Amino acid sequence: MKRNPGIFLRVLVLLALLMTSAVAFAQEEAPSESASTPPFMGIRYWHHDDGLFLTGIIPNTPADAVELEAGDIIMAVNGESIRVETVRDVVWKHDIGATISLSIDRAGMQFEQDLTLMAFPEDLFENPDYAMPLDLASVGLFVAQCGDKLLVIGALSDSEIATAGFHLNDEITAINGGEVQTIGEADAALSFLNVGDQLSFDILRGERAMTIKVIVEDHRRRDPRRGPPRRPHPRLEVERAYVSENIELGYGNGFVVVSVLNPAHELYAAGLRQFDLIVEANGAPVEEASDLFSSDTIRIAVERMNSTLHFDIPVSAAPLLIFGDVEPVEQDRSQWLGLHEKQVTLGVRYLQLEPDSPYFEGSPVNHGAYIAEVIEGLPAVKAGVREGDIIVAVAGEPVTMEIDLRNRIYFHEPGERVTLDILRDGEILQIEVTLRVASK
Repeated sequence: MKRNPGIFLRVLVLLALLMTSAVAFAQEEAPSESASTPPFMGIRYWHHDDGLFLTGIIPNTPADAVELEAGDIIMAVNGESIRVETVRDVVWKHDIGATISLSIDRAGMQFEQDLTLMAFPEDLFENPDYAMPLDLASVGLFVAQCGDKLLVIGALSDSEIATAGFHLNDEITAINGGEVQTIGEADAALSFLNVGDQLSFDILRGERAMTIKVIVEDHRRRDPRRGPPRRPHPRLEVERAYVSENIELGYGNGFVVVSVLNPAHELYAAGLRQFDLIVEANGAPVEEASDLFSSDTIRIAVERMNSTLHFDIPVSAAPLLIFGDVEPVEQDRSQWLGLHEKQVTLGVRYLQLEPDSPYFEGSPVNHGAYIAEVIEGLPAVKAGVREGDIIVAVAGEPVTMEIDLRNRIYFHEPGERVTLDILRDGEILQIEVTLRVASK
């Protein structure tokens, strides 16, 4: 596959900015020890303005029994509207065995469909009775969502699709004759196929239109008779771990292993997959990587099966990759995370917190940057910012994983006086700070 690094970087930056949601399995997370087994519908879905766009139906589940189809849109449950971010609130409150009414849109035709919930299967990903429908990633093709375009950003090494003739940044316009504009629509088009079927992609390469055909392979699963797939790195000695709703990472000597990765996470959109082994960042061994905020993306090297792959991930994922633990102030490498912009600096070292961080428990916010260190002689310490503060907004603009503290500060000029919204001891307070150039 031909490569154009400059365009590749821009594509992934666009991906990070434009993705409003990512594909996810309905209730795919195993319940916590303190929670009862959740109810389960048996669907995969993607964000849609009107609800959940179904990208696949898992066999032998309630959704399969009532003949829901990939491409259906679930607009409401028992009359209550539903979105990707509200699935738990809308569905999980119902008991296992309860019958719920789904408001469905199928190609413009709207109807109601009753569905009886089952218990989440503990062996969902090992039991061949629950064979997961195919999607783009399972056949080995990785794409980016850029506005209403699907751009090819990579393919799995040693797969048929990697040698089928795709080039970097090819635009996929149709799959098996059906027009597609989102990853969800593409996954839905593949969900009807089986291994060995012919798969056809209509693409645009610049102004040139062409068709690429391949035979479907499934790179996720082995023959069920061989049992569940084995982890590719069975003897890794993990020293510590980071666990959140969408991702679990293990940290060892010279590596970060992706133990669990929900398709809703930004690293999944960037191309990473479960069991990937991250060994380099910006060309340096992962435990020695520095200067992580020098550009909008970080180049990482990943060992996957017998191949080494390279991905450009959003800079907002840097603290997660390198820190991991939810106690950033205790990490001995916090000096990596600083604001050293040529134009302007605040003068802190920080960890960008994910929305489910325990630091937000009992507070009115779920976003912000945890201050691991306040650097002497720079604006933050003079203004009264303290270690342990969480900066939640800059000049009224929220500090999030998508637009982190570094980027919020970057929008301002040296000498400008801005207000920081800070979470301290469970309360929000405001501190004014005068920014300055980093070199002084």
